[in-house]
Amino acid sequence: MTGSLGVALEELDLPSADLGVHTGLAGFGDAWLTGRSEGRLRYAEEGGFLFVSAVVPPSVRYAEAVRALYAELFALTKRVGYPTICRLWHYIGRINGTTADGLETYRDFCVGRALAFEEVGATMPAASAVGSAHEGVSVCLLATRAGALTAIENPLQVPAYRYPGQHGPKSPSFSRATYLRQDAGGTLFLSGTASILGHETAHPGDLAGQLATTFGNVEAVVHERNLARHGVDAGFGLADFDRVTAYVRHADDLAAVEASCRAAFGAGTAVRLLRADLCRSDLLVEVEGVIT
Repeated sequence: MTGSLGVALEELDLPSADLGVHTGLAGFGDAWLTGRSEGRLRYAEEGGFLFVSAVVPPSVRYAEAVRALYAELFALTKRVGYPTICRLWHYIGRINGTTADGLETYRDFCVGRALAFEEVGATMPAASAVGSAHEGVSVCLLATRAGALTAIENPLQVPAYRYPGQHGPKSPSFSRATYLRQDAGGTLFLSGTASILGHETAHPGDLAGQLATTFGNVEAVVHERNLARHGVDAGFGLADFDRVTAYVRHADDLAAVEASCRAAFGAGTAVRLLRADLCRSDLLVEVEGVIT
């Protein structure tokens, strides 16, 4: 690594492979986990950024274990001097399955994450949560020493942390994007974005409709008018993304999603595709990305 955020994010990108063979997390290990270990937390520092990885072992329920892990993550970032958490990634085994209490695994995970954020009152960063063929919950975190972080919401969507109770006992704890302003410039981290309008899934079962709505949501988040509402003096379009990752529920849809992403984002954006289950069983595709 050279210490630049751009290089760091290149190394953070998951390779173009099915999460079912877990190459995504193997890629993280190859790039980052040559640093230190503290209990179950493994972390590396470079160029003012901290990357941490940890795993919650397989269980019949996850809320309390996820809450405890988040407490450890918050304590570590504070102790080693990286107080600003920019981005989180989560890989959840049986994400649409059910726990011993009959709660969907993702919703059970959201309970633990929400409790942790309630305890510390931290800004909710950009985040993604997708399925993994491996059991348990893997969490990856990117934090920084310095800079002003602004949480960005989408005018077309209810903030995830304000979802009504039909989506689970605790709402998902993340912002639609975060904008990090540092002396060297700004970086926008786009959360996993899907075909949701308000708080409901749009176009269930319709891949083309979900792709169009997803791209519309991305545009709404990064547009100059929306960023200005959040006090950010910047504005972007789809072509400004350095890289995007699309998570696709059905392998048969990979080619169509890739073609649509390349047409929407343009030749200047690196596009990666992964087959993964998503946080709602009626979602077919989710897109995340970075603008540096």
